[in-house]
Amino acid sequence: MAGRQLYFEDELTDEWKAACDAAVEWGKLRNHRKTTKRNDRKLPLWVALDFQDRGVNSPGEITREAWLELVERYRNAETRSGNKLEEKSIKKRKEGLVQILKANRLPEILEFVEVWKPHDTPDEIRWWNELEMEAMNEFALRAWKDGKYPQRVIAHLLFYSICPRIKDSGLFKWEYLNLETSMIFFPATKNSKRCQHMIEQRFIPVFAAYKEHVQQYEGGDVYLFPRSMGHKSGSERNKSDTIGEKSIRKWLEWIRNNSRLPDGTEISPYPSHSYRHTMAMRYLNAGQRYEDVSIILGDTIATIEKHYSELIFTPANKLAFEKAHPRCRREKAIGTAQPEWMEREVGFRTPTTGFTSVQRNGVLDVEGTWWTLGDL
Repeated sequence: MAGRQLYFEDELTDEWKAACDAAVEWGKLRNHRKTTKRNDRKLPLWVALDFQDRGVNSPGEITREAWLELVERYRNAETRSGNKLEEKSIKKRKEGLVQILKANRLPEILEFVEVWKPHDTPDEIRWWNELEMEAMNEFALRAWKDGKYPQRVIAHLLFYSICPRIKDSGLFKWEYLNLETSMIFFPATKNSKRCQHMIEQRFIPVFAAYKEHVQQYEGGDVYLFPRSMGHKSGSERNKSDTIGEKSIRKWLEWIRNNSRLPDGTEISPYPSHSYRHTMAMRYLNAGQRYEDVSIILGDTIATIEKHYSELIFTPANKLAFEKAHPRCRREKAIGTAQPEWMEREVGFRTPTTGFTSVQRNGVLDVEGTWWTLGDL
């Protein structure tokens, strides 16, 4: 649905229009940041028109049955797009409705709407393995040498290097890249967190050559993807100075769809957001901390841990297991001076207790002398 507008404010009844305006003002009072302000306008509009399509012409007419019926319609693809909504999307619609009800002081309706909860659904996290990602890198470098679609190559290398959110990628500025130090720094639009990562040395010449190439376009001295380098169309919906999100998604799909593994296998058809999952899993599989991933992605540590902790068994998890299961670190004393039937701990020592001291260090006699097997 990227780039396809289905909901328009001029469709609203006077009652719904006033209610949605109140919801926007309510968000302003809460000092919402820029991204949330956009949701303050979109989410109430969507849910208002969804109700209006069902004959509910004002928020005061919402009943418990009407709300539950709308939820089922979302799940059964009875929507303007013809697609069913995932539970997370329905939850977003609920947030828009809650904002309307709070802003318009409708506590009785608010009570049963807030009670509703979406179905529990596991987060689907899809990422490319190392071979797939390297196959895309190799194709991108070949495409660069062929002179084909340089902006598509750079889009992929940018996502490979720092994996910004799709909204941030189009707005990426040259001032965020320091090609001399091979570093990228930029503020995430969603939460203003400072993201940073290094660029692999093999890609530095490509970025440098592209920077020189894009200077010929208006805005190319500021942005990596200025709007002036895009194809002209009859649509003027994009008022930005940069290429839109839909175009960047298509560029990344082009790289993915044209890349092949050494045996000819196609790359897994994952969306652009999988660049972020791939980066996170690469670091966590290498034994790095959630903090390290947080610095790159611009998400909080809690968010990183929530999404990925169930997918990876980190060194910290392994250490906790070994502390709880000390016998997992024992092996037969084969090839030592001790009898082969004996077991000994290897690599990891648990805290000493009364009985483990006998197993490790020998026996203390009545005169206070320690005896071990080597003394026998």
